Amino acid sequence: MNSTAPGSAPAVSPDNPCPFLRALVAGGHLSGHLETLSNITATVVAASRADAPETTLPGPVVYLIAMIANGLSPARLARSVLKGAQLDALRGGPLDKRGAGSRILEVTGGIDEVELARLDQFAADKLDASGVSERGLGIEQLRIMMDANFARAAGKRRRIDRRLMQGEWPILLRVMGKTSTEGPYLSLSELRTLFVERRLPQRIAQRLETR
Repeated sequence: MNSTAPGSAPAVSPDNPCPFLRALVAGGHLSGHLETLSNITATVVAASRADAPETTLPGPVVYLIAMIANGLSPARLARSVLKGAQLDALRGGPLDKRGAGSRILEVTGGIDEVELARLDQFAADKLDASGVSERGLGIEQLRIMMDANFARAAGKRRRIDRRLMQGEWPILLRVMGKTSTEGPYLSLSELRTLFVERRLPQRIAQRLETR
């Protein structure tokens, strides 16, 4: 991982392909290299903890996902348990969809603006809790998008890739979803900030500050 200049945000490795984890690293909540499974679990659970109890992610499930993220061999699993998950070595691991997903984050760590703009094709107009209209993705829009992503990867996809998508966008909706009369949704504006600036919405950052 690249070194970080004094006073700047922590560098985020291109080999960490998860936009939410990338924001947690950039915000200084997690190490960009080795991080204990217990701290990953506590941080992710805290980020998901809102007023509605159903949004809080189950700690044992988060722990298990972190444990297998670098590999499934007995030696790798033991290393993860004893030393932690290596967040700058997730690309190519068991949870990496390898091009069958949104394709927004390039392998170099850059952002594909065409793919980021493509999210709007699946979005709908949403009214947030204050009555402001914005473009967003609710669970139905996300399902349509994930099906489209899986379909366009024909010839390169694995059967498991569609199931892996269920552990990405719907979970992000659970953590970052904004309230509307039609149910929670992901704001396209906030998604751009997450991907491009590697920054979480203020309401999520506040949960982490008080954990």
